[in-house]
Amino acid sequence: MSPISVFDWQTYRDLFTTPEMAKIFDEQATFAAMVEAEKAATRAQGKIGIVPAETAKVIDATLDAAKLDLERLQADTLDVGRPIAGLAAQLAEQVDPPHNVWVHYGITTYDVMDTGRVLQIRDAMAEILAAIGRYQALLVELAEAHRDTVMVGRTNNHHALPTTFGGRVAVWIEELLRHRERLEAARDRLMVVGFSGAVGTLAGMRGQGLEFRTAVAEELGLGETITSWHNARDMMTELSLALGNLAASLARNAQNINALGSTEVQEISERGGEGRGRSTALPHKRNPRAAEFAEATARLARQRAMGMVEIMGQESDRCGGTWIGEWLLVPETFLLSAGALHWASDLVGRLDVDVDRMRANFDHSNGMAVGERFVLEMAQRMSKFEARKRLDAACIKVYEQGISLADALAQDPAVLEVLSEAEIKEFADPANYVGAAPDMVDAVVEKAKQK
Repeated sequence: MSPISVFDWQTYRDLFTTPEMAKIFDEQATFAAMVEAEKAATRAQGKIGIVPAETAKVIDATLDAAKLDLERLQADTLDVGRPIAGLAAQLAEQVDPPHNVWVHYGITTYDVMDTGRVLQIRDAMAEILAAIGRYQALLVELAEAHRDTVMVGRTNNHHALPTTFGGRVAVWIEELLRHRERLEAARDRLMVVGFSGAVGTLAGMRGQGLEFRTAVAEELGLGETITSWHNARDMMTELSLALGNLAASLARNAQNINALGSTEVQEISERGGEGRGRSTALPHKRNPRAAEFAEATARLARQRAMGMVEIMGQESDRCGGTWIGEWLLVPETFLLSAGALHWASDLVGRLDVDVDRMRANFDHSNGMAVGERFVLEMAQRMSKFEARKRLDAACIKVYEQGISLADALAQDPAVLEVLSEAEIKEFADPANYVGAAPDMVDAVVEKAKQK
């Protein structure tokens, strides 16, 4: 059968995720992680005497995920509704008697699948954090290069006050640092084995349940909870939502960059080859594909992560009606997050920043975006309310006559009583009213380089 998911299509598969992340969550890798959980359980049981030590060695050396018959496993899974019964049966067949009877001894489906998933997530988080590091480095370079590049700050899509492009990027960097902290903390909480037995009591371990779980954790280099987390999906949900939170920021950044590249703004553009982003109908267009895919994959990642809240609740000691949803949502959250980070880095690496256009766009509102400064400066020499009144009148003149704010103010005798023409010229220069933006860039860059 031809692949159904766009993650697997020959045409689309590198658009929505990365080859590295796909390899972690593909079918073979997923069952290999489950088999590793099975082997670790047997090794632990052999260490503490639940399974004969020699048997544990034989099972550990024999089990091989690469030998699984996936067509047969599919049939068994359709029949049982879970893959572990069929998996355990095939693994037992790989082991000669009398050792084979000890395969999958005293453990249950959740134990194996949850622990296998944690092993995959450990590898997946290494990829995510490395990708964040690459994206962060590109943002730092961009912020440093444009520490003092003046642009107009926009609120509600209208000119507001001057800022610097580096200052805007610094916001993205500091936010990214917080995302990293949340992801690392959520990852650390989830790096625990899922072995608890059928209802979380480890009763099948013949009185050695806690000792067994500790031994499994040591075998896999993981931690352990005090109780069972079979029906407590907070850790899995927390990490997924942390990825969704990151994705929301990536989508916003890409959308904002795309907006800065629109025909009317043209402050930023994506570099690329002659045919990159071309339109089939419009020969003049070169569409911003990196921005589009960064936003799209990030929005999809956020959507998948939000689904984890919907399925978090489980009845009684466990209930598969919601847990099954994790089989799709967790891998796809990681796959799409990896894709979003890839495209975000690709986008930043391609940016051409038009410094002159940024400065010219500030003048599009004829200098009114420094109106606040004039109010504050004049308020030190007259009533603040009167100063605001003079600025309101000047702005009306700007709108009606198309002159600059500085010229409008210079025509007001009341203004000239408190400001000289030289001061008006100085206060009208947006480079003189970017506040602490450059200092913020320096501080954020320094912090980022320490991470």
